[in-house]
Amino acid sequence: MNKYIPHQRLRRQLSLLGLLSFSLMGCSDLWEQNVKAQTENTESNQAIAVDVALARPQALTKELEYTGTTAPVREASIKAQIEGRLQRLPVDVGDRVRGEEILAEIEDDLLLGAVDQAKAEKMAQRSEVLTAQSQVGDAQIRVEQARLQLQQAQADIIRLETSLNARIEQARLEVDQTQADAARFRLLAEEGAGGAQQAEQAETRARQAKEILRNEQASASQQLSQAKTAAKTASQILNSAIAQVQIEQQRVGAATAQMNAQRASIEQAQTRQQYATVRAPFPGRVLRRLSEPGNLVQPGTEILQLGDFRQLEIDVQVSELQLAQIALQQKVNVKLDAFPGQTFTGVVTRISPQADVNSRLVPVEITMDNPGEKIGAGLLARVSFDASADTNVVVPESAIVDEDAIFVVTKAGEKDVLERRSVTLGQTANGKVEIVAGLAPQERFVVRSSRPLQPDSQIRLSVLSEK
Repeated sequence: MNKYIPHQRLRRQLSLLGLLSFSLMGCSDLWEQNVKAQTENTESNQAIAVDVALARPQALTKELEYTGTTAPVREASIKAQIEGRLQRLPVDVGDRVRGEEILAEIEDDLLLGAVDQAKAEKMAQRSEVLTAQSQVGDAQIRVEQARLQLQQAQADIIRLETSLNARIEQARLEVDQTQADAARFRLLAEEGAGGAQQAEQAETRARQAKEILRNEQASASQQLSQAKTAAKTASQILNSAIAQVQIEQQRVGAATAQMNAQRASIEQAQTRQQYATVRAPFPGRVLRRLSEPGNLVQPGTEILQLGDFRQLEIDVQVSELQLAQIALQQKVNVKLDAFPGQTFTGVVTRISPQADVNSRLVPVEITMDNPGEKIGAGLLARVSFDASADTNVVVPESAIVDEDAIFVVTKAGEKDVLERRSVTLGQTANGKVEIVAGLAPQERFVVRSSRPLQPDSQIRLSVLSEK
């Protein structure tokens, strides 16, 4: 048993030597790490800490924000136009409706009866018109008959005058002949060349010829008088027939006017009957429901309120000092508390020509699209007007050195390098200054530093720096 003791001691000694060697190696590595860390800390302490930012175009002054309330671009008060009992009201608050969709129905039995009665009266008046037109036709026939009779009577007068004139002329010639014969026989009798009996006979024939002439003249005068009387009567009959035609035509006109008036009454009754069906004037959503089925409504009774939410209107009160910067069709930014983190675009659609005399604020109307009609009415809206399109880069005043220069940070391989650059300054406000020229958007520049800077200064970026 004792012969193994030296070997055990030897093994323990060797183990101790191994542990000692390992410990010495670990101490050597730790010493190297400490040396390296001290070296880095020394170099870090020599670098200047700087805050770096990215150059961005922005407005020098903060845009003024105006508040308003969203409202549908159009609103309509749906009212009854007739009296009656409300039969149906199929829509409720919040419902979407299409244009011409039925919103309500009012009892129309009495209106239908009025339409039927008006149509029946129109049919009766139509019959009166037809009767009057028929009478006009009869009167016109009588006019033509009277005209023919008058023409016949006038022709009879001409023919009679011709015939009578010929007979009278024949009788006159007979008188002249017999008178000449009587004178000749009387002369012969006085000279003893003829007999007295022949002279007397000739005188008798002359007297008879005169009598016949007088009879012909009297007969001709009587016949002409009768013919003229007949012609006058025919003329009177013609005038009377013409007057009757005019009377009948006036009757037709009166009946036609009544029929047309009745047609208007029918159209009015039909229109009133159509008012029993209340339709949506435009697509929208129901804002309020102000009546219920079974209620008696009168003309002017409000039944529903409808809003068109395809677009929204926002009315804001703008200061008169900013009015010169606002124009019609100008775009604006709209934010809604109900939709945090979202920005909507609106357009200036109306600028009031009159400001409030007390507040000096001008009403301005903003219109914005409402895709999906997800935005409702009555929401708080915050409106800010777009900045000018030629906005310059704006930097803090702390970034300006020597009144006209700025330090820009660039890359040289993996190392950040400083560049002192001259810039053209613009307006200054609220601790910021415009860079008109010399600094481009997205370039990095030094906002502030822990110590004064030189172009060859070693820098290290702070945790607040933008990269």
